[in-house]
Amino acid sequence: MQLQRILPATLVLLTTGSASAADFHPMTPTVCHTQVAPLFTTGGQYLDPNNGVRQDAWSMLMRWQGNIASTPVSYNVGTFTGLSVPAPFSAWQRGQQPESASGTPAAQVYCHDAGMLLNTWTSPRTHVEGGGYNDMFGYAWSPANRPRPFKLFTARNGVLGMWPTELVLQGNMAVPLVTGWNSPDGGTTWNGISNPGPGDVYNSGAAQLSMFAYLRDTSHPNLRPIGVLAGAYANNIPASPCPAHGRATILYDYPNGAWFTGNALCNTDLSTVRYTGATSTNSQFSDLRFFRVHYTRQNLINLVQRINNQLCTVDAAGNLETGKCKCSNPGVTCPPIGYSINPDDYVIEYTGVLAEITKCKPGEECSTTKADRQISMTSRVNGYGAFWYVP
Repeated sequence: MQLQRILPATLVLLTTGSASAADFHPMTPTVCHTQVAPLFTTGGQYLDPNNGVRQDAWSMLMRWQGNIASTPVSYNVGTFTGLSVPAPFSAWQRGQQPESASGTPAAQVYCHDAGMLLNTWTSPRTHVEGGGYNDMFGYAWSPANRPRPFKLFTARNGVLGMWPTELVLQGNMAVPLVTGWNSPDGGTTWNGISNPGPGDVYNSGAAQLSMFAYLRDTSHPNLRPIGVLAGAYANNIPASPCPAHGRATILYDYPNGAWFTGNALCNTDLSTVRYTGATSTNSQFSDLRFFRVHYTRQNLINLVQRINNQLCTVDAAGNLETGKCKCSNPGVTCPPIGYSINPDDYVIEYTGVLAEITKCKPGEECSTTKADRQISMTSRVNGYGAFWYVP
């Protein structure tokens, strides 16, 4: 298990998938983190100036859970995340105070690994626009250093030419624990609540673990970045999450936010899977599993065209539907549109793994302010990275 924990993302390419490792070129640096205190940050929405995302660096962004990024945590968070860190635990962990070994919110960073524990019980019951409590372990570039994920390579395995590239997101991940409580007591007790347990997760909230990347159109710098998300785990997806019609979903997080596509690991018009390995699941798993997704130039073109034409949803037959984005006025009731359809115009700003929870039950809007239910989730990430792939 020790070897698996410290395996860099670049070495994963040598052991996983059917493509030649020589066709992969890393975008994110491979770093074994030994001085982790600067990595823990907190902040507001990604589009805000105070977003907490470090530039040209890795970070563990802990949002909407109070000021928890600067306070060391001494209890063994690895009991829940599966990530064992050396003593003293407080050297590698930050989280909520006062802390409790029952599982108060915390995050870990150790070498190539990260652990995340989210828990609504002790997090502030405040409104989070467009989402829920979340941790984001990832890497961001400053404007001058942002790579172009769909650029043309001039050589492939030593052969000269013009080779189009694909954006690849990949890493080893685990979701060891997801627990829900649904009670009329207002969520004021914790260990004293009757009948807590994972059987009530679906009626208590939504939980997800996803790889993500933010892409920016440099030819329209005033437009919002576009997010792509690939789900390793979500408690509310169907057992067979890939759409038979091959059309992925497009959404936006809030009116002044960002357009994004958030889907399972599937071959769709907006994403591509080129290997046999771990697939999206609605069941928790404690073993590290390898997940990978590709975004081709055509996937990006399809995504931008659907955003520009507001072709967000599909009907039961898989036909695209116009104007079903809850968006009547782009730039006011939803993010503005008018993106370039040339993949060469795009750079990647920020990429990583997102763990997120919020409170709701099927058929109702999710919110972090609900008082009659609670949910918690733990996750682990190993060797995450973003790559160019030359097919």
